[in-house]
Amino acid sequence: MFDGIRRVAAVLSCIAVIAAAVSIWNEKPPVEFIYQIDGVDKPAVVVDYCDYNVHGSRGLFRETDHGRTYRVTLCFLAYESTDGRMLVEYKDADGVIGRNIRYSDAVQHYMRRTGELLDQTPAEMRAAKKELDMQRRSYRVAGTIFTLAVLLFFWLFMQIVGLMLNSMPALRDINHGE
Repeated sequence: MFDGIRRVAAVLSCIAVIAAAVSIWNEKPPVEFIYQIDGVDKPAVVVDYCDYNVHGSRGLFRETDHGRTYRVTLCFLAYESTDGRMLVEYKDADGVIGRNIRYSDAVQHYMRRTGELLDQTPAEMRAAKKELDMQRRSYRVAGTIFTLAVLLFFWLFMQIVGLMLNSMPALRDINHGE
């Protein structure tokens, strides 16, 4: 009987180790850089936060030179008009500057075009690699701790069940009485 419990605990331990390895291998850390654009022809500035409910935004996915993906969000600041609407400044194909709500076709086209023209800088690439590496290390540490905790739990479980079986003579002799 104890051998059967030991086998079950060993199988469950193997499954836990495999699950932790798969989790670490397939991690997709959410690294994001937010650039704020304060108006037409103004440079993109790195910020920590963008109120997506107020301002216009455009998300892009980029890759490091190692093929790992991260996200870049362009936050186009909106300004309150005299009638209370939040308007984003844009430039159309003819170079005419205007303001409209963030979901208008003209603003969406401008945000898409601006995103396509924004180049990946070496500093952004280094920062993305550093952040992705830190998160990967964090995932590995968490996976290792999880795996060790599960293995410890099953080892303790097997020890307790073994002590229980050894302390109960009737259970110990079940297999020998046949």
